Amino acid sequence: MAEATAGQRAPADNPIARAWGRVSSRSVPLLAVLSALILTIPFMMITGGRGDLGRGLNIALTAYSAAIEGSVGIAINRMLSPNDVAVVASYADLQDLTQRDLRGLSRSVVDLAGVGGDNVLAYAATIDQFEGVLTPEQIDAIGERVPGIQEVGADNIRAMAGLVEGLTSIPSGEAKILFDTYGGESSISDEDLAALVARVPQAADYDTGQLLNYLGLISARGSAVTIQRMSEQLALMDEVGIEPNSVEANNMAVIFTLKRGTGTGTDFVNSLRGVDDQLQAGGITDEESFAQQLTLVNAMYDRDLLTNTDDVGAALREELPAYLAANNVVYRPGNQPLLIHPGTTDASGIIWDTKNTPDDTTDDRPDTVYLRFADSAFLFFPYQMERTIVRAIPFIIAGLAVALGFKAGLFNIGAEGQLYLGGLVAVFIGYSPMFDFLPGFTRAIAMLIGGILGGAFWGAIPGALKAFTGAHEVINTIMLNFIALRLVDYLINSTTPYIMRDPAASNPSTPPVHPNAVLPRLDDVAVGWWVMIGVLFAGMTLYNHREQVARNLRLAVRPILRGLLITVVGIFLSWLTVRDGLHLGFFVMLGTVWFIDWLLVRTTTGFEIRTVGSNSNAAKYAGMNVKWNLILAMALSGALAGLAGAIEIGSVQGNMKPAFFAGLGFDAIAVALLARKNPRNMIWAGLLWGGLVSAQGVIQIRADISNDLVRMIQAFIIMFIAADAIVRYLWRIPEATEEEKRASATFTSGWGS
Repeated sequence: MAEATAGQRAPADNPIARAWGRVSSRSVPLLAVLSALILTIPFMMITGGRGDLGRGLNIALTAYSAAIEGSVGIAINRMLSPNDVAVVASYADLQDLTQRDLRGLSRSVVDLAGVGGDNVLAYAATIDQFEGVLTPEQIDAIGERVPGIQEVGADNIRAMAGLVEGLTSIPSGEAKILFDTYGGESSISDEDLAALVARVPQAADYDTGQLLNYLGLISARGSAVTIQRMSEQLALMDEVGIEPNSVEANNMAVIFTLKRGTGTGTDFVNSLRGVDDQLQAGGITDEESFAQQLTLVNAMYDRDLLTNTDDVGAALREELPAYLAANNVVYRPGNQPLLIHPGTTDASGIIWDTKNTPDDTTDDRPDTVYLRFADSAFLFFPYQMERTIVRAIPFIIAGLAVALGFKAGLFNIGAEGQLYLGGLVAVFIGYSPMFDFLPGFTRAIAMLIGGILGGAFWGAIPGALKAFTGAHEVINTIMLNFIALRLVDYLINSTTPYIMRDPAASNPSTPPVHPNAVLPRLDDVAVGWWVMIGVLFAGMTLYNHREQVARNLRLAVRPILRGLLITVVGIFLSWLTVRDGLHLGFFVMLGTVWFIDWLLVRTTTGFEIRTVGSNSNAAKYAGMNVKWNLILAMALSGALAGLAGAIEIGSVQGNMKPAFFAGLGFDAIAVALLARKNPRNMIWAGLLWGGLVSAQGVIQIRADISNDLVRMIQAFIIMFIAADAIVRYLWRIPEATEEEKRASATFTSGWGS
């Protein structure tokens, strides 16, 4: 038996290994995503945990649970219990807290937790050390200048005191010219030096090297006055014996940053010291946990869970247990209670958003779906999934644009520029009075067609250059991206004259599109329409296959089930449109995916495009017009990108701004790679990308980590997709077949041709 490859470590006669070999090869993109998610965990543990592995792992789990909630709207949280505020209850009994006292204490404890109890004591010790020697205002003044003194250097500040005095004695504008002109220079002519000394006599006290160095230091700080103020505070520090790099100096620098309003940093630190003493007296040692409980109790008062404002302790002992026994309350992240069904103990149901017209139930929309089990609740937030789908639509269509180029052996980097041109044409049709004659929904259709034509034109240019001159499409599309971006900037920013800018807009943008150009929202589609569409689909399918169905009635089951599925999905999407975001562009996207799949697989044109991409010489030998197919592929690719831009204009934004599609075209490359250039897979790849983008804000808030983490995950996904040998090795996936290798290499053929 031949020796196993790196991806085939398991014995060939192992049934589990054989089954994994069959399944895993098709799951490389999914496993690449999973690998990226796993690989990101150590980064979160190191950066967020700050050396505490337990804390880091908790941050990672929090981030990924937030990612699930932010992308698909699914969360599992525990039910609220009196134990969640037990520390506040005990403290309130000792201190006789009112609700007003509670709010003030909450703010103070949150501040204390933010600074840290140990840090507060260290800063207070520095204040006590110089009590009677420095006033609070002087401590603030020193603290303000300590970072600058440390950066410039105390010895330098002392040495340049005379030069600074001379520069501050002349007009500031003239002084700035002098130190900006000569600062940092390596030499100065005798004539210029004489002129400088004539204007600032103190300059004669320094040799040329020192003089130019000090002028450079002053220039870096922007003003000689700034150095003078540093010098004044340094003199005070010398007087009281504070070294610029000492612990005391660093503490004063932090104390200054804690300054609030008209008070001093010293006042704020002393107030926090008083709060810390108060907590210590009450037996509170974990101010961060206590701050969370205080925030939660305040939220309970805001939501009328608690009503006794005179005695917080009594409210928590008497009112809270009774309320929780009669109602379902979920403990949500951020120390917030969610009343999932006030006034009842139902284990499942829907919370309706009644903000529009509280007295009219006909326009209520689902806000939260819940299902309680034991001490936890399963929650579904429709608006999160709605946002993910809306964000995914342009990624899917633009990903199709890039994938179509790959099929022809072309690397279309220009989806960004094609998006801009498509959006530019679309928005002009949408707002220009020239098109007011178009009735009703026809204007929206015209806007989509305009976007397609604009993108196709911009895509055909590099296609023609490639076909007739051999110019590389990567270089051409990159350059055309810049041209498109700058063209849009000029047309929208121009005010002399106004070209496409809305004179009434506070920020540069085009006028809003006409209401007829806005794509309808799915919640405007009545249930009857979805039923009719499902029935028509099932009926047409049964009619087209009537002879087979007549011979075998069981063949009618599948069309009927598909028609039923269409009806159910349509009704669900209408129900899911809770923030007026989900629009008809969703079905335009589905139609586009179907059309591109049909074009590539079932038509002569698609066959020729794929053949040219696989082997242009063989295609030419077979009599195919290689040049025409290159132009056609790039034009179709641009048309798809332009369609994505038109849909965004007509459904999400309503107008166009400079840098409107920033990054979308480049993300489309990643989506196309993730889908392995398969049009059908593009839907799932786009939904994943849209989910990651939608979840950024939730991840940042919940896990307190940077949005850059999502970009890191995306980068790892691209890396694992592009170098799938890594994924195959990690997950013990058999080596790719020759057919799979040829398919994965198709998109790179343009580089060497």
